[in-house]
Amino acid sequence: MEWFFASVAIIVVVTLVYVFILGRSPPPEGLTKAKLEMQSQGTPAVDVSSMITEARTAVSTGDLKKAVELSVKATGAVLSKVVSMKGSDPTDMNVSDMAYIIQTRSPGLTDITQPAYQLNLLHLKSEKGEPVTMQEADWSIQTASWFAQQASTY
Repeated sequence: MEWFFASVAIIVVVTLVYVFILGRSPPPEGLTKAKLEMQSQGTPAVDVSSMITEARTAVSTGDLKKAVELSVKATGAVLSKVVSMKGSDPTDMNVSDMAYIIQTRSPGLTDITQPAYQLNLLHLKSEKGEPVTMQEADWSIQTASWFAQQASTY
């Protein structure tokens, strides 16, 4: 009977020491499964289709800069979700960066880097205050729609 109580006492003491040491140790570096889950829970779901619809409305009202902005935002939402699934942190990445990461981690995939790069250049152009043409705004919306459709293949 004494051996039984001694064994239980040793198990309890070792468990408490383990919990104490684990609680004081720093978290692991880099992305972990828990961090990825927290990111996906903490990031509100973005409705890409409503952003694309809003971009089309902006084109019809003549607000081409807003249309490009919304297209880039919609594309970024699609790509950031995929980048997170691939094990990277999309924070502080533009659409071109995210497309490159997806492309390098998914060999054989349709090349998404060039349209993302062109979309990023168009976004930079509009942010600098340079005029955006109707064709460029329409292209940005079509590209965002294409990325949304392609998301299932990544």
